Amino acid sequence: MSADRTLPATRVEQLEQTLEAFDEAGGHRVLADVFAELDVEHALSEVVLPYLRAVGQRWENGRIGVAQEHFASNVLRSRLSLLMQDAAEEVTARRPLVVLACLPGEHHEFGLMAAALTLSRLGWQVCYLGANTPTAELSLACRTVLPDAVVVSALRPTAFAAHAPALRRLARTTTVYVGAAGASSEVAELCDAVWLDGDPVQAARVVDEGYAPVAPGVDDAESTAV
Repeated sequence: MSADRTLPATRVEQLEQTLEAFDEAGGHRVLADVFAELDVEHALSEVVLPYLRAVGQRWENGRIGVAQEHFASNVLRSRLSLLMQDAAEEVTARRPLVVLACLPGEHHEFGLMAAALTLSRLGWQVCYLGANTPTAELSLACRTVLPDAVVVSALRPTAFAAHAPALRRLARTTTVYVGAAGASSEVAELCDAVWLDGDPVQAARVVDEGYAPVAPGVDDAESTAV
């Protein structure tokens, strides 16, 4: 880190001071500085996601109110949405496609957004369904776009267990990944899925590394082999 670069912990404190005081312009200035000083992946891992975890803990502990938590979340959601749009417009060549969704009842989507943004920057085409997605709608999207991978997120293991049959059906036609606090190796086995351990940026890299496109003609060659 260069001498004139602000420490990530300081940026987290600046987001607390601005966003939790309902200072939207100030919050956007801090975020602009963060993304100017750090690449997107480090900005997410070192500033945005740690701040979101901290603001969630402050809300749970009663140190801030619902209005402050919602205000901060909306500012960050708008910033990440713009970054996702910019990343999607940068690459026009044929890319693998991923569908990302939170399971029904799951409204915490920032980790999923961070994974989607990272995958887009890694060259993936992203179909982002977001929070509280019914599994029937997830299945419809997958039948329509035929993704190379599906990433589903939930904070509770019971959410995965409740929708395991639908996820197993998806896993028959594409690779399904399960992530966030509700996911585990046991959940992954139940859903015929791959467990994404670690933070959302690391999870996106795992998805990218796991993609193995079939070379043209391979299926034909295998079908005619004796």
